[in-house]
Formats: sequence, C-alpha cells, structure tokens
Amino acid sequence: MKYLKQSWQRRTLIVMCISVLVSVCMIALENTQWADHINQVGYSHGAEEQGPAEGGKRNMPSYMMYILPFVKEIVLIGVPLLITIGWLKLAGLVKTLMKRIRPS
Repeated sequence: MKYLKQSWQRRTLIVMCISVLVSVCMIALENTQWADHINQVGYSHGAEEQGPAEGGKRNMPSYMMYILPFVKEIVLIGVPLLITIGWLKLAGLVKTLMKRIRPS
C-alpha cells in the first residue's frame, strides 16, 4: 500500500496520457476506409471458401463469439499497459544513467 501511494500522481498522469494517445490512434483508425470496409462487410472468416453463390454465410465457430470480446479487452487494456511499463522502465534507466554521470 505504501508503494501505491508513492508518486501516484505522476504515474497516473503517465497512464492517462498514454490512454489518451491510444484513444486518439483508435479514433483515427476508425475514420479510415479500411475500418469502413470492415464495418460494411463484417467478420467473414471462412465465408470466402463458400463463396457468394452459397449465400456467403459466415462460418465462425460459436465459441469464438465468447472468446473474441476477451481478446479485444486484453488488447485494449494490454497495449497501454505494456507501453506504460516500457515508458516507466526507460525513464528509470535514463534517471539511473543520469545519476551515475552526475553524482550529487
């Protein structure tokens, strides 16, 4: 608990900045033609094998309907988390190197 209270404002600010950055990237991605095409066509895994003559029914296994939301959450939470951890480790490394160069 003591570690959680230590410099929580700076860490929260870093997490918020990275979350805003990822959100802006997601909004920019949403406005592309590629995203519009995916929204119009939808998920079509296996549909190309059947072809449009057979109705082009989506051949997605039913268990994927339960797994895909979890994958989406893991990606949306995990990517900012990994960027934050990498940023904090890099900042700590730079801080350590600066202390070694200029001992005060």
